[in-house]
Amino acid sequence: MAAGPRFDELALKYVLADGDEKDLISEQAAQAIEESTNKRVTVGQWAASVHRWLQSSGEDDLISRAKALDFLASTLQILSRRDDTFNADQVKLLVTFFCSLFENDHKAGVTASTKALRHLIVTKHFQPTLGGEIIQSVCKLGDDFKLQAPTTRLEIYHLFRGLLEIFTEAYDLEYWQSNTNGFILDLIDLCRNERDPENLMMWFAILNAILQDFNPSVDITSEIFKTFSAYFPISLRSSATPSSVTTDNLKVALRSCFSAHHRIASLAIPFLIDKLDKVDQTVAVKVDILLTLDACLVKYDHPKQSVVPHADQIWGSLKYEVRNGEIQDIIKATLKVLCSLTKRLDGENLQSFLDNAWRDLKEDIADSKYTAQAGRLLVAIVGATPESFALLMPRALEHIKKTIKHNTSIIHKRHLIALMSSVVKLRLHLASDSDFNKHQSDDGILLSDDLFGDSLFHDLYSPFWEEHSVSSSPIEYIGVLREAMQGLGGLVGQVSSGKEPVKRLCSDSTCETIIGLLAKPVIICPLKGPKYFDSVEERVPQDLFDAGEEALRNAVPLYPPSFRYLLLQFLSSIKDTYGFQTQPHDLSLQIRNVSATLCTIIHSGMLEPDACWVNEAALINTLLQGLQWMLSERADPKFLIVFIDAIHATLKRALKQGSIWDTSPKLTKEQFHNLARIFETDDVPQVDLDRPGKIEALEVEETGSKRPRRAYCLFVVQQLYRRFTTVSNPVIFSGASFDELTAVALSGDLDGTSPDLMAKQDILLNQLGQLAASVFREFSEEEQRALDLDSEAFTLFHTQKHELPWSLSPANDFRTAPLSLGIIQGLWPGALRPEVHLAALNDLIAVLITIPMPCSEAARAAMDALLCVLSNKLDVKNNSVLIEQRIKTQQPLIMKIQALMGPHQVTGNTDLKLRIFRSVLHYLAGDVARPLTGSDQNLLLNLIIENGAMDIMTGRQLAQNLGLLVMSRECLSDINHPIRKKLALGWFYQRNVVPYLHRCFPSPGVDEREAVNRAVGIFSILRHLDYHIYASEVARVVRIGIRSFDTFKVGVETESLLAVLLHILEKDPSELRGHLAALILGLVTIYGMARNVADAARFDPNADGQTYRSKASRISARDRDPIATRMYTLEFFQKLTESGYENHLLLPHRRGLRRPLATACGDSVREIRRTALKARQAWEGLD
Repeated sequence: MAAGPRFDELALKYVLADGDEKDLISEQAAQAIEESTNKRVTVGQWAASVHRWLQSSGEDDLISRAKALDFLASTLQILSRRDDTFNADQVKLLVTFFCSLFENDHKAGVTASTKALRHLIVTKHFQPTLGGEIIQSVCKLGDDFKLQAPTTRLEIYHLFRGLLEIFTEAYDLEYWQSNTNGFILDLIDLCRNERDPENLMMWFAILNAILQDFNPSVDITSEIFKTFSAYFPISLRSSATPSSVTTDNLKVALRSCFSAHHRIASLAIPFLIDKLDKVDQTVAVKVDILLTLDACLVKYDHPKQSVVPHADQIWGSLKYEVRNGEIQDIIKATLKVLCSLTKRLDGENLQSFLDNAWRDLKEDIADSKYTAQAGRLLVAIVGATPESFALLMPRALEHIKKTIKHNTSIIHKRHLIALMSSVVKLRLHLASDSDFNKHQSDDGILLSDDLFGDSLFHDLYSPFWEEHSVSSSPIEYIGVLREAMQGLGGLVGQVSSGKEPVKRLCSDSTCETIIGLLAKPVIICPLKGPKYFDSVEERVPQDLFDAGEEALRNAVPLYPPSFRYLLLQFLSSIKDTYGFQTQPHDLSLQIRNVSATLCTIIHSGMLEPDACWVNEAALINTLLQGLQWMLSERADPKFLIVFIDAIHATLKRALKQGSIWDTSPKLTKEQFHNLARIFETDDVPQVDLDRPGKIEALEVEETGSKRPRRAYCLFVVQQLYRRFTTVSNPVIFSGASFDELTAVALSGDLDGTSPDLMAKQDILLNQLGQLAASVFREFSEEEQRALDLDSEAFTLFHTQKHELPWSLSPANDFRTAPLSLGIIQGLWPGALRPEVHLAALNDLIAVLITIPMPCSEAARAAMDALLCVLSNKLDVKNNSVLIEQRIKTQQPLIMKIQALMGPHQVTGNTDLKLRIFRSVLHYLAGDVARPLTGSDQNLLLNLIIENGAMDIMTGRQLAQNLGLLVMSRECLSDINHPIRKKLALGWFYQRNVVPYLHRCFPSPGVDEREAVNRAVGIFSILRHLDYHIYASEVARVVRIGIRSFDTFKVGVETESLLAVLLHILEKDPSELRGHLAALILGLVTIYGMARNVADAARFDPNADGQTYRSKASRISARDRDPIATRMYTLEFFQKLTESGYENHLLLPHRRGLRRPLATACGDSVREIRRTALKARQAWEGLD
């Protein structure tokens, strides 16, 4: 080693070094040994390099000596990665050296020696016989072992674990049958007092390995058991030193010792039973005991020797945990143990165990006090294996049936029928369990098929139901029937067991009878109206309805024909009830509720994809048939609306399922026409052609496409549109005739001139339009283009027979507008062709700025929304031609606004002018969502913002409506694919709000009228913006708000103001801290004014809720009865106490608030009273 480093120098450097430098020194030493030509001498020099520290015996040298020994250990760590560094003699010499340190140097040498030995035992030439010498040497630590640091003891445990693995690989079990495993006792004596969590994990693993792999003698096994059982039940004490080991980790590790090998069964099971029987155990301890016992029963081999001898003892103890137990966690764990126990028994042992258990269960089932508990025990046992079910179920079933028939106690009957239902559901589960059925014998049917078919229904369930479901039954029978329903729902799905082809055990007639019983409280009674029980106020008690719905959700997947039966009952019940001259309840509401229930049954998550689609189509077909029947009866539009809503809800759920399950290709027009022909061939209902069709249409796979949901939904929308519209020529509206114009008009189903009737029809048209939007927005842009949906929005699917213009139909005063909106709303911008888009937009603008107004209020609302959508979705994409055309569309609007607001403004009805302003704001709202940045492209917006507030006649009304520019609206929601820029609202605020904040105060050039109008408009906008947008200007906003207390009118103006102040209070209360006195005084004044306005309003019973005896009859409803203003005021008072203000800031104002809050507690609106009470309590609670 002349050219290499001297080991004594390296050792000294190592002792003096810190951190990463030590690793480099160890690498040098390892490299020197590797490169040496005479390794025997080199290794000797390396080992001798620490001699100077070993000679030192003073207490002060302990640290240095430990570091020196660690130099050897770290070098060995590097060398252990190369298997062939040391030969056998060198390994033995090193092992002997490090072993000697356990006896001679307990304080400094243990950690390093342990690390060194861990590296040596994994070298190639380590001999397993040296393992015994290592264990003996380590065990010489004796009582000093527990004095070692936990990390040192952990190193020793890792050493022991490594040696056990070497022993396992080197020797077989026969080797350990002699006295060669005496080292185990030495280990137990050394480690029995371990308490550190991480060390215990290793110690339990070592004991587990010894039990499994070393065939210890009976005496040693007993010592091992005593060692780990002393820790049971184990818990983790709180410690200042955090540990990664949890209590659950320790429980699982200790549990693995109990279940390690069947040789300790005679010790472990009695021990655990004894622990369980002690009365002072906590819930957590009992659950731990039961989980440990379950692990033993599951993992022990040779159950005849390990489990069978203890079966009766386990049953005798555990049955009381269920029989007398109340804690569900304990009961569940107990039932799991009994199930595991039953699984380990067979033959005569199983028969004996079941006989013993049945003697107890039979008595308890007959005793109402213990019936429920005995039922849980019975289900746990018979559900364990096919053999246990076959041996015990026949006698148990017979006993249950007899007990039910001869019992008069309602509570006992309820428990018994619940047990029967549990057994039915258990067999249903077992018959469908493929793993369970693997155990079926060749010649036997183990699930008692003959007991779970028609006979069970006719012998038990049918008479039981007849006895307890008569209308004069007491209310207590509700619980009994609820339990029976669960069993009936499972009975229809019972199938045969064994290896024969599967068949249904109940006949079709029985299944239909059962479905009829379940349908009565869920479908028939709600629709027909009679009470289910005379003794209850509800027509169908909610508990009974919920139970029936759950039973049907379970039964429909089990018996597919049942859903068709439910649909037929649904239709027939509607027709029967509608025929009554005086309907005893709101039939339309019940149709809505029951159709929702049917939709829920389909989408319960239990049906396979194909079955779900078939039932969806059947429900839609049924609703279409119901709609046709109502149309043929000339029914009130409220019934038509209910069916449209039900179809809408079902289509939405169907499309949602389709997005998850279906993988249909892109839909083209040709594909759709092919599918439509197949739909017609399958005889689906066609409302537009008055063909009732068949409910079960589309059940056969003739569509050529797997689950064609979207195509069928489009087909339904088409026929609904065609049913409620027709093509008219000539068109007549507003008293004018256009002889050459062919357009779409409302069909004869929607004729009539009564305002009330027309209002209901308009609701129907709006609902139908929203149905269409829900369908069409699910199509991709490519599909929408392929289907020409942009033009269909104006022809309303009448293009096949007529040439129609790309504009709204003026027929019926534009009442078809909601239908066009429904289609356009769901389209992608790219699906709108510019030629269609611009033509429709220009035509719509021309209609909306016409005076007098050529359309109804309902139609105008839809047209405004349509204008907003068309304005938004005109995708110019930097196309200069389209940009120019877009700007041109604004010109009529600009000219009209200038005419209405100019010095020579057009005189006329103010309401008509305001409607035009609102239409313009809707147009701009679509633009605001995707602003064009050039000033010349926003002339209309500039005109409205700059000049609107200064208009003498309509400036204030216009300001009240400016919120329309930025308010969220469904037609521009993300699901409808609008063009939206993330910073659009921020851009709008900076450009159209901030520059005018200073004009909210009178000043030279700003009169009082303009200042007030500006403030009204700004708060109308701010209430719809996120706080972060205007946070930088919030101080100015607050000052404007305080001034506005004296200038705003009670109603929509104060509502906007208070909404903004509430938002500020929620987001940043500190901004209001300096204005509390002015805010509270102003809000008290506003509340008083709002209360006076509400008290002054007098309802006119002759006006059908539409007018008030007031000179201001044209004032909006929010101004006539400012409910929101009162509510917001009280919410503000309440939240002031919750916003983190110190009490000394609030207490001076409490006296002034007591009277207003007390008065508010008597408000006519319940929600206001509730809020007022909360606010009053909060203020009185201030200290």
